Amino acid sequence: MATVNSAAELPLAERLLRPWNAFWFTPRDASTLSVIRIATGLLALYWAASYTPDLMNFFGPEGFVPLADLQRARGSTFPRSILEFCNTSGAIWTFHAIGLLILASFTAGFFSRTTGLLSVVVVVSYMQRAPAVTSQAEPVLLMLLLYLCVGPCGAKLSVDACLRRKPTGGASRAKASECGDSRSWLATLSTRLIQVHLTIAYVAMVLAKLNDGVPLTNEPGTYHAWWHGQAVWWLAAREHSPLLDVSPLLTSNILLVNAWTHAIVLFEAGFAIFIWRPAFRRFLLWAAVPMWLSLAVITGLAPFCLLMLVGNLAFVEPAAMRRIAGRLAGRSATSP
Repeated sequence: MATVNSAAELPLAERLLRPWNAFWFTPRDASTLSVIRIATGLLALYWAASYTPDLMNFFGPEGFVPLADLQRARGSTFPRSILEFCNTSGAIWTFHAIGLLILASFTAGFFSRTTGLLSVVVVVSYMQRAPAVTSQAEPVLLMLLLYLCVGPCGAKLSVDACLRRKPTGGASRAKASECGDSRSWLATLSTRLIQVHLTIAYVAMVLAKLNDGVPLTNEPGTYHAWWHGQAVWWLAAREHSPLLDVSPLLTSNILLVNAWTHAIVLFEAGFAIFIWRPAFRRFLLWAAVPMWLSLAVITGLAPFCLLMLVGNLAFVEPAAMRRIAGRLAGRSATSP
């Protein structure tokens, strides 16, 4: 009987599909996905709660953008948001309260599948009712929520996991049930979708910087801000935007401005290329922390920068995430 002795003797289709299937569908633990759920949920809660002081101004029928004007700008009266059905202040406040409750439930991992889908509806409703007040953060937030709905993001660190651990037929049976839910090909699929989408976002950011259409002066042939190395200065010098005014420091240190500007571009390009190589992954993930936190300071786009850091967690292996969680749990248990 003939046997296949090596991978080279396999049919071409199978040789091509094996790495593809291994990349997308090899079962993995849901620890990383669960941590991403918590972080994304907390940021979604903050984002939605930030609308509270001006809720009626943003979403009221006669607010900054009346519903009739929004529909006229769209050229259609077809509703794209649940808030378009809320014609009174009471209805809008009720939706807001329910939306916050849904986001809090998803963060806690309570009926994660259902509350995850409902969280997407809530976020889309806010975005579509007031598109003028959306920023760079909302697309990243929506991306993370959508892909978290694919995988078992409530398998760990959740109310759902605690409910599953209740003994229903002996300790061994409960233990088997607990472990059985932790590995899934859906966890891999969800993680890979986040990874690929995030890489595309990094590529888009690099291309946008390299194709920056805002010259430093009106003179023909002048370099653009990112090419010339002065983009960080223009970001930090904008009035009311930065969280912290660092422009005095940058004014007297042009080398720091140039190095910082080019480091951002090099990091984003390097992340998109080398994050798939395990040898570079740890360095890039650690380097992303000061890079995005510093950008949050000089741009004021803290939610966007934090969401990008949350997306980076998709590249942390579940085993490493479990070790980190174990160390944190050990420290909290030994602390007075």
